Amino acid sequence: MTGPAAARGSFPSRARETGSLARRAAAGGIAALALLVAAPALSQLPWFDPLPAWSPADTLANRAFALEATHLADGRTGWNAHRVVLEARFPAGRRGYFYGRLPWVRLDTGRLPVLERWPDLAGDEAVPGWPGEAVLSGFGQLELGAGGPARLPGLGPVTLAMGVGVPLGHSRFYPLSSSGLPVRLEATRRFRLVGNWNVLASAGLVRHGGPGDDVLDATAFPDGTVVRLALERSQGPHTARVTWSPVTRGGREEQWLSAEFAGPWAESARLAVVLSREVSGSDDRLAAWALGLAWRLMPRVSESAPTVPAASQAP
Repeated sequence: MTGPAAARGSFPSRARETGSLARRAAAGGIAALALLVAAPALSQLPWFDPLPAWSPADTLANRAFALEATHLADGRTGWNAHRVVLEARFPAGRRGYFYGRLPWVRLDTGRLPVLERWPDLAGDEAVPGWPGEAVLSGFGQLELGAGGPARLPGLGPVTLAMGVGVPLGHSRFYPLSSSGLPVRLEATRRFRLVGNWNVLASAGLVRHGGPGDDVLDATAFPDGTVVRLALERSQGPHTARVTWSPVTRGGREEQWLSAEFAGPWAESARLAVVLSREVSGSDDRLAAWALGLAWRLMPRVSESAPTVPAASQAP
């Protein structure tokens, strides 16, 4: 058969070939992802804040700023730390956003320095007693990123966000900050239950470009996954949320359970209190618990916004 009829007859065959190639590509992608996640080495997990899950384009002022202070402590190791994080979000296009985060860190390791607690993390340039001080303070690693709405197969509408750590930090603040090059990708979806109850589900990948210096070994920066499930209830300007976050990276696991309450502060700001607890009892955990206080400048949601963003961001 020749001519148009033959051409028409070839369409189903081409469709089958295209579908087969697509399935092979998907299988290859899943296999590659599994190889990235399944790192054999065990090491401490660097600390990361969740990526933003809503756009400032949803607000009347088209901007959002946050200042969050967190105290972390562990009576078992004697470690304690303070973090103050400044975050700014700006709209990009109709529904996307850019953001930047800069933390200030104070880390007190007491009589248990990082490389005495985890000697296998020492790099080629590490010296005995590094970093030489029990109490360290200064600015941590700057993170830049972007996000926006997307539709993923089988998941429907989600907020997709990516963050990159600028390799200008200091490894002496590890694991709260470092000079490595982390790249993170997270997808978040909100499910409305009944009344004012919602469920937020997030899943993400962490991929490291390696250490930014030779003080720490590459095993200090494991790749892996993070999942968050949150139950949220909003009543007028007040929001209460409980979040469970299991983290798996480089064969290590941690589980954080947190509770947050947020309410109005003046006309266009919100104040949130966050209490978190590491519930797995890991010997390598950074802290046993964390207490945070966040001030967020987020003008009220625009009535024309197609969706209502989260009133607060989980710790």
